[in-house]
Amino acid sequence: MIKNLKLENFRNHKKYLLSIDKTTVLIGKNGVGKTNILESITLISYGKSFREDDRKNLIMTGEDWARVTLDEYEIFLQRRPRLLTKIKSRGVPKRLSETVGQLPSVVFSPETMNIINGEPKQRRRFLDIAISQVDRKYLKNLSAYTKVRRQRNKLLERINGGLAGEDELNYWDEQLSGYGEEIIVKRVESVASLNSNILDYYRTISGNKRDELRVDYFTKTGESLISKLRSHRYSDIASKNTNFGPHRDDLIFKLNNLDMAHYASRGETRSAVLALKVAELNYLESERKKLPEVYNQEASPLLLLDDVYSEFDASRRTHLADLISKHQTVITTTDIEHLSEKLTKSAKIIEI
Repeated sequence: MIKNLKLENFRNHKKYLLSIDKTTVLIGKNGVGKTNILESITLISYGKSFREDDRKNLIMTGEDWARVTLDEYEIFLQRRPRLLTKIKSRGVPKRLSETVGQLPSVVFSPETMNIINGEPKQRRRFLDIAISQVDRKYLKNLSAYTKVRRQRNKLLERINGGLAGEDELNYWDEQLSGYGEEIIVKRVESVASLNSNILDYYRTISGNKRDELRVDYFTKTGESLISKLRSHRYSDIASKNTNFGPHRDDLIFKLNNLDMAHYASRGETRSAVLALKVAELNYLESERKKLPEVYNQEASPLLLLDDVYSEFDASRRTHLADLISKHQTVITTTDIEHLSEKLTKSAKIIEI
């Protein structure tokens, strides 16, 4: 279990100390920084905010640095002269890939509620965060792919402007396809793992034993990414952008063979999101057990609930309560009335 969190110049928190119990509830009005506290935990957990990728926005306005300390882990952010991130464990400098996943976490937030019918980037982000917490190679491939894609896009722009030759794309196409195909293979494997559990969870949550729910991984890449890049080279040059690869892939949630983004009710969507998050918890636990030499087996995934109780009815709150009983949980809410009496009696309540 995590125990102590310290924030310095993080978002709106100049200096904030928090002692965390098995279940901790943070109560306060909107805008006081409850979500920022959960965000700081995910920064330690998987190296990024669950809300955005730009780390400089995590530093308090007017300050040049921020620090988050969670038990023996510390992450330091510096704004100037350039954005810098330093990570330590027990005072020893570490690479990001060495610390991601050591304190795994799963987030429920208002943004999570939109994962099924929101933008594709939300679904890719969900998948990338989950896999990165159990596969260091995937995290490295993802980082390398992003860097190579940026270089390729810069070259496409130069070719479009007559400042470089088309043959210069050959090297970057090979690099991008190598990393990209490994990313796709791992994503497909992880989706298969989610599908092995999500249907049973959905039926339990929804109460409908006849429903069929599955998640499909959708890619335009085909069998060979490098072939796709080469056959669409001219359109890439014209648009000055790489139009194929895992950065354009998507997840499609199908309920009874219909795309939920277009046909599901609000209740069906909420049940599916909750089932997805339960499947994610199970995925993290099962995958981590396969690598006991890499991941701390005592660190069960932390559950972070960001003002989602108002989104669920009594039945779905019961399923949340079951999850909370199995995991260390930090909850934010604007109103204590959203929580059950049983939960408030057993939890540590902190007003922000």
